[in-house]
Amino acid sequence: MKLRTSPILLALAVTSAGAQTVEWRGLLDVRAIDSDAGRSFLDSGLGKTRYDQNSPRLSIGQAVLRADADLFDSVSASMELSADQQHRGVVDVREAHLTWSPVPDGAWKTRVRAGFFFPPTSVEIDYDSVGWVPKHTISSSAINSWIGEELRTNGVEWSARRLGRYSGAPYDVGVLAAVYTGNDPTGTLLSWRGWSISDRIGGRNDTVELADLPVYRHPSGYLLRQSRTIHPFRELDGKLGYYVGANMNFGTGLELAALHYDNLTDPTVVKDGQYGWRTRFDHVSAVWRPQGQWEVSMQSMRGDTMMGRNGVGLDFQSWFVLASHPLGPGTAAVRYDRFSTSEHDNIPSDPNNEVGYGVALAYDWPLAESLSLMTEALLVRSERSARVLIGEPALQMERSLTVSLRWRF
Repeated sequence: MKLRTSPILLALAVTSAGAQTVEWRGLLDVRAIDSDAGRSFLDSGLGKTRYDQNSPRLSIGQAVLRADADLFDSVSASMELSADQQHRGVVDVREAHLTWSPVPDGAWKTRVRAGFFFPPTSVEIDYDSVGWVPKHTISSSAINSWIGEELRTNGVEWSARRLGRYSGAPYDVGVLAAVYTGNDPTGTLLSWRGWSISDRIGGRNDTVELADLPVYRHPSGYLLRQSRTIHPFRELDGKLGYYVGANMNFGTGLELAALHYDNLTDPTVVKDGQYGWRTRFDHVSAVWRPQGQWEVSMQSMRGDTMMGRNGVGLDFQSWFVLASHPLGPGTAAVRYDRFSTSEHDNIPSDPNNEVGYGVALAYDWPLAESLSLMTEALLVRSERSARVLIGEPALQMERSLTVSLRWRF
């Protein structure tokens, strides 16, 4: 069974609704960066951050254009295009989907989405805004950096929510389930590059070039069919993956969520230089808003991924805590990350263990209704033994200061 969705068809659906019913929104993010980091993963290194000491001091962090249209009663279409200087000037599809939200008849509210979209796994991201960007920081946590690069739902998602006010309960409760195609190479970056802490978001046709590791580039390497160029959202084995989840809200004071994800990929399949990776994880999150204006967000993820007959395999885990509070004219935030991978495979010459942490301090200052200035100081410390194979030190400390001017229109 195969599911196929076309961003081009969804784009036509958006524009066919008529110009008078289409809402256009956008985001332009211009940045100044100072970093002492070694070679970034975007330059085929094994650094953890998007920018390094050789990155341009001024750049476009991202440019996003989003269209939302009401097609019929309770049916809408959305499409988001993006570009930045580190995507080689390519304009790509970040999301493109149809949504059916029927009028509730009673306590249950349902929604069906079909297309190419982000799974509902982040408590950092402002889903009502444009661009899938964090609310209080410039970089995303390790968890959401990985989701932004290697995970996208290319299929159908159903969700239902029981509103507590209909029964006098002090909480709302929801469930969701999805089936999707693609995401078969998911786990490649996590295994051979490791976690990252950045805000780089992959598009549907995006590629990432791996570091020049001996395991797949040397004539005596084990994985000569593996390309260094990774296509994260490819379909390789014709099988559907799935995720299921649940959530509960106690007003706006406490939000809880959990999700189980499994791409069900055949790890023995290899096609066009891409191996299949069987990747699965469990994810939990919470947002707590105590009295006052504090907001505390927490996420945790634990899972495993495998390629071949345990040719490459590892367990992975990460968690973070983020706290924010208004300060002066803006909002201050601090985030602490922990991340690690532990290998259990059959190729000892391909080390993929790592351990690390990150600290981000950020301040968001609204300048006008559609303009804001955000600053972030980021520190990432990580140890990965595979770095010595490409002439880099196993232990790295990366520091950066980024100033972001964001215009939302």
